[in-house]
Amino acid sequence: WRFEWRIMFTVPFIALEVDTSWSRLLEAYIALARTYYVLCIAFGALAFIPNAVAEKLPRIVQVLRNVLNNSVGRGKTYDERGARELGSSYGSALVRRLLSASVPKRWFSHLYHVAVCCNLLGLLLLLASASCLPEPTSVSRILSSVGHRHTLVALSLLQFHVTRRLLENYFVHAHSEGGRMQLVGYAFGLLYYVFLPANFVTPEVVRNASLDLLAGGSGACDLRNAFQRMGGFFIDPHPAKEISLLAIFFLGNLAQYQCHASLASLRRPGGRGKGKASGEKYKIPQGFWFTYCSSPHYTAEVVLYVALITLSDSWGISTFLLMTMVLMNLGLSATMTQRWYLDKFEDYPKRRWAMIPGIF
Repeated sequence: WRFEWRIMFTVPFIALEVDTSWSRLLEAYIALARTYYVLCIAFGALAFIPNAVAEKLPRIVQVLRNVLNNSVGRGKTYDERGARELGSSYGSALVRRLLSASVPKRWFSHLYHVAVCCNLLGLLLLLASASCLPEPTSVSRILSSVGHRHTLVALSLLQFHVTRRLLENYFVHAHSEGGRMQLVGYAFGLLYYVFLPANFVTPEVVRNASLDLLAGGSGACDLRNAFQRMGGFFIDPHPAKEISLLAIFFLGNLAQYQCHASLASLRRPGGRGKGKASGEKYKIPQGFWFTYCSSPHYTAEVVLYVALITLSDSWGISTFLLMTMVLMNLGLSATMTQRWYLDKFEDYPKRRWAMIPGIF
């Protein structure tokens, strides 16, 4: 289980020796994830700058702001004309082509392929590490077991969520043939799911990864005892709070699934929509979840993430950055969706909020 090697980098007059282990790889992975989320938050903040102020900012800031606004749109909210204008306004030919490039919206399923694979790999590595944990006979060993348990809960629930989303993309969603999304947004989405598991890796898991696991305890790793050594899925013998949070998590998933099914049905004859279709494609979505909200599937996403993080006791710097990015991204997308509905349908319900009824 010990994983180390030495790499010698030789350049003129300089020799650098790097000693790498599993724990250092995990630390680098977590650091890269945090850097990614910080950059995304800084990038996303540009969208909240008023137009009057943005016009006075340097040219590069204006371009980045336009890239952001264009990358958030998908399908009906994707501004193809704006993308072409963006591609002809800045930089070299390669940069312009990258800024204006788009991919089919159905490629959104690729994000969940990446999410399922990356998170499953994290789960397998966690179980392998937990199977080598010594018996929790001391405070430090108990804390190590609890740290592994928190990561196990988070990644297990996350695996359920991303697997469900992947299946929905194939069996529920009805992507239009001409639906597009910007290449930049697609690339950022892939990176989001590559780094998502890093937010739930506890310090105890990182520390344990650096140990020579085969040298302690019984001298052997037993995968069958992994759950036992982590203390099981629930710690409290009367886990009312944990069961409640678990119920909220699954309710969020159920609500999101029902929202996606309702939106997909609008493209089929007899779908639960109202009014004439805009461009023979879209109707006003109806149903319980859409009564006071234009994007209730985004609301459900926030709810299930909060329940997951709270249940796994994972609140910290990483998850704070994660939720900040999630709220900014979903908020911008919900705002674009709300504006699109109001522009396309004169009879769109005025009582509907964009994402969070009564607040936003």
